[in-house]
Amino acid sequence: MADRNTVDLLAAGLREAAGVFGPAASIARRERADGLIRVHIRLGPARHGHTPQWGVAAYDGGFVARELAQGIQQLRRDRELLAHRVPVDRPLAGAALLSPAAAGVFVHECFGHTSEADNYLAAQAAGADRRLGDRWTAAPLTVRDRPGARPYAGSYRHDDEGTLARPVTLLTDGRWTGLLTHRATRRLSGGRSTGHGRGRAGAALPRCSVLEVAPGPHPPAELLRRMGGGWLLGTPVGGWSVRGLVILELLWVRRVEGGRLTDEVRGPAVVCARKSALAARVSAIGSDPVVHSSPYTCVKEGHEVGSTLISPSLLLDRCVLRPLDQLTRAG
Repeated sequence: MADRNTVDLLAAGLREAAGVFGPAASIARRERADGLIRVHIRLGPARHGHTPQWGVAAYDGGFVARELAQGIQQLRRDRELLAHRVPVDRPLAGAALLSPAAAGVFVHECFGHTSEADNYLAAQAAGADRRLGDRWTAAPLTVRDRPGARPYAGSYRHDDEGTLARPVTLLTDGRWTGLLTHRATRRLSGGRSTGHGRGRAGAALPRCSVLEVAPGPHPPAELLRRMGGGWLLGTPVGGWSVRGLVILELLWVRRVEGGRLTDEVRGPAVVCARKSALAARVSAIGSDPVVHSSPYTCVKEGHEVGSTLISPSLLLDRCVLRPLDQLTRAG
């Protein structure tokens, strides 16, 4: 249980949120028996791609309280941007700066799931265009999975097979260098499981936990100047991957001209591209890592695990944005 000071801080943050957003907001706080604290705020009835929402989950009430203050700021910004957001009425192509939150979802789907050993084996059997040792990004992107990174959601000491979990470097300077394994796939990690087996007894599968992207040398303002014109990809509302594709759903995107943000805001939008093609577009890495210890779980074959994404901004030299409802109609 959290100490009284932490409880009071969290309660004060929740009261502030209620005062800022009013009775139309849905504000929920839950604490599991294992000490995981979840807070979720939604500004109005749930409409995918149209309702601002934010959440945090961690095994430390003080961390949750501090993140709540940042979450209130994000929701206020999202609400203001949506007030003059206009629809994406055609494909929008150009350079794109992924915000830390959007970059985290991209990395989770593109590199995290792809590096789960069972997914890797299935992709190789289907003729995947990337294999361990290949280069994914021209920029020196380094990605680690750190299951022991408390107090974040998704962290743990031993996996569900009883194996001590250890960190794994999935990408090293853009090259694919590691896989997440469990007992059945341990041959892919030197004959010893990396401790990433999660799931019911006899049905565990390799899963990512706390994914962390090493920061680069470029402040966000420098990345904007470097891209010149294009789009800032803002708050993500979803992400998934299937058959070598990565899908990133966004509440809003904002036009950049001459290295500066403009007042043009569009959305909801979606990026849907081949993983290998989009990863090859990563051209620069920001110096602004942000922790997103999420209340939303990651589901694989019906089993849910916690998820934390730690990432700086990432610059893509090109991507294509489309209306979110186009993806819905296509299924």
